[in-house]
Amino acid sequence: MLIIRNYEKTAEELLVHYDKASFYEEWLLNETWEIGFLASETEKSKVSFELLDYESSVFWQGQEFIIKEITPFASGEKCFKLIVATHVYYTLQDGYQYETLTGRRSPSQLLAHIFKDDSRNFSWSIRGSYISADKENFGDANYIKLINEILKIFPIAMIPDNRRLSFIPLDEFGKKINEPIRYKYNTDDVRFVINTYNLKTQIMGFGARQEDDESKYVFNPITYTSPESQKWGIRIQDPVRDERYQHADSMEERLRTDLQDYPEITGIVTLKWKTELEKGDYVPFIYEPMGINTYIQVVGIKTFPDIPNKPPEIVLSNTKQTMTKLLISLRQEGLM
Repeated sequence: MLIIRNYEKTAEELLVHYDKASFYEEWLLNETWEIGFLASETEKSKVSFELLDYESSVFWQGQEFIIKEITPFASGEKCFKLIVATHVYYTLQDGYQYETLTGRRSPSQLLAHIFKDDSRNFSWSIRGSYISADKENFGDANYIKLINEILKIFPIAMIPDNRRLSFIPLDEFGKKINEPIRYKYNTDDVRFVINTYNLKTQIMGFGARQEDDESKYVFNPITYTSPESQKWGIRIQDPVRDERYQHADSMEERLRTDLQDYPEITGIVTLKWKTELEKGDYVPFIYEPMGINTYIQVVGIKTFPDIPNKPPEIVLSNTKQTMTKLLISLRQEGLM
């Protein structure tokens, strides 16, 4: 069920006579969350059809989406509108924080700085504890850009629920699913790029310096070598230099997390049947020719809710790329 409300918030109608086969929902991690559909004008739908205008709201499954793209056309005497509406969260790009701050800040302090002048009725909450990070001139950008900057620095996932934003530890985003993605098992349509361009097996970490002698470190720089080095040999990744770290064991955990000691896997699968996979879930990916049997994350889902039994298209990735770079890569490989 789709409800349309005009930009002025003075009229609201249930949308009737839209092509249910055309309706889709698409989500891409840190990039977009949108719905799209084709609506037609009939005697019964004249009012709701007129409400389908730029910046009008579309409510679906309790979430608000804002119409950003309309393609009007006619066929005979009948008029149509092809609609694309993005989640209300993305209207944060219309807000701007001109002031900047410099110094060591926690995620909650940075978020408070972003939203201190917000008049768009957004609220936020954050869960978990994080090591503060040094920031220089944080600000002078739109809200979305600044939020994405926080997500790149800290191990945090952002979950929007209309105008309520929840920031949670990244390891709490998504769950592990036991049902694997396996060629010739639950999919015949696998379009994957697997590469070892960034595969490394060893990394060094440098922590805090001593206050009375900056030429010395609080703990000796440590080297972490992945067990994968037995298979791939020693391949050295750029070191981590972070003076927030006072203890070697904390630095070693950071090195284990940062080291890219596995092939990068990005791609799209169309499953043979509907699935319980949700945003951020981790699913086993099995690819026998390279001996790969590893968990990779659902970073994109396109579903077709009004088409019975039509399975979703799933985007999977274990890379640290942004979704924009990932999708460009897939297009270059001819996979999209």
